[in-house]
Amino acid sequence: MKVRNPRTGIYDYEISLLSFETLQIKADVMRQAQKNWQVIGIEQRIKTIQRWKKALERHLEEITEALTIDTGRKIETESEVNLVMASIDQFCDFANTYFKPEAQTILHNNTYHIEEFSEPFELVGIIGSWQFPLQNVMMQVIPALLAGSAVIVKPSEKTPRFIKVIEKTISQILHFNNLVDFVEGGKETGEMLCAITDSVCYVGSEVNARKIYEISAKHFIPATLLFAGKGAAIVTETADIEHASSAILWAGVFNAGQSADAIERVYVHRNIHSQFLSRLVGKSNLLTLAYPNINHGEIGPIISEKQATLINEQLADAVKKGAVIVAGAAKCLVQKGGYYCRPTILTNLNHQMKIMKEKTYGPILPVKSFLNEAQALDLVNDSASPFTCSVFAGKDSETMKIAHKLKSKTVTINDVYLENRFYGNQKSSNTSLEIKAENIGTNSFKKFLKNKDLIFKK
Repeated sequence: MKVRNPRTGIYDYEISLLSFETLQIKADVMRQAQKNWQVIGIEQRIKTIQRWKKALERHLEEITEALTIDTGRKIETESEVNLVMASIDQFCDFANTYFKPEAQTILHNNTYHIEEFSEPFELVGIIGSWQFPLQNVMMQVIPALLAGSAVIVKPSEKTPRFIKVIEKTISQILHFNNLVDFVEGGKETGEMLCAITDSVCYVGSEVNARKIYEISAKHFIPATLLFAGKGAAIVTETADIEHASSAILWAGVFNAGQSADAIERVYVHRNIHSQFLSRLVGKSNLLTLAYPNINHGEIGPIISEKQATLINEQLADAVKKGAVIVAGAAKCLVQKGGYYCRPTILTNLNHQMKIMKEKTYGPILPVKSFLNEAQALDLVNDSASPFTCSVFAGKDSETMKIAHKLKSKTVTINDVYLENRFYGNQKSSNTSLEIKAENIGTNSFKKFLKNKDLIFKK
């Protein structure tokens, strides 16, 4: 399978596809190795993970270089790699306190005494996406290994160049390749993982999450699907316009908008709509493309050619239905084979437009005015998929009132939520009503564990 370079458009890399028989043999070997991995306990597992971290550190330059080619961007890649490395220590610290050998008594009466233990799934399949290729998989791999599982990882076929470097680091730890294996492959490989593993985890788009859900259900295995819908922001009449416009712009264009939790629709009270829009447009016009020099500019290429086509289709649909582009461009630019999208802001919007309903994965910010709180809530909650939301207001009572009425799983108060900011040593001023994502804190381990009950009759 040939792989496209997002900066040049040239298919300059090729990956090999493994057969089902080869994957099955790998799975059998890993299941055997997992038994001892589980038995050695959390302290030894942490020591092994730390040895792997040192191996990764020795090859950081190679990893970063491969990921930079994979994604066509440098600043975000360096941040991604640093974040992953810092998070390994954090996960180890969490694991050291989370995993305890004691059983939990869940029932005790005159007839029965029932104790509950947690055990790891023997073999976990992890399927990654292209938006943050290393982060999306490593944030699952580390907690899965610490939980005691063996792991087969299939990163996105769009961004596979870093796999060989990761495999090199794994080979430096004795017998570690029998516990964690990164494999190349396309969609068919992901489907195979659902057939040979005990549990599967996917981080990426809703479209692919639905497909993996259907396939895993056929094999009667649990699937953890980490995806987000159309992220939104509400800006009330009392909000700090300067702060809100800066935060929302950053959350909309970071990584060229190619983030699961990116802000992709903005609702602003009509009394401050013009002022907010003016500040947002002014700030967005200061941003430049990271082209032709990858080291200069804030906006890198659209990684997936298919995504560039979807962005163009959404913009065309919006303009056809009456939207007005007040900053940016009506379509992605093609620069020597690479697709680049300028930060683009739209007004005069309605919810019949695809750009207000469907995930974009681009630096596009539609800004719509609202009359009152009830209308804002109706507009934001008009989403069939889980989404993140930010509420900007001048009074805590106002933000909390709105936040509690949102259907969003995560509501951030007077700031923006990008999952990247909640890992490692990253600092954030966010105050969230609910941050219970599957891969933050101790929650990161739960999806790799199953319960076993011991029932004693008195």
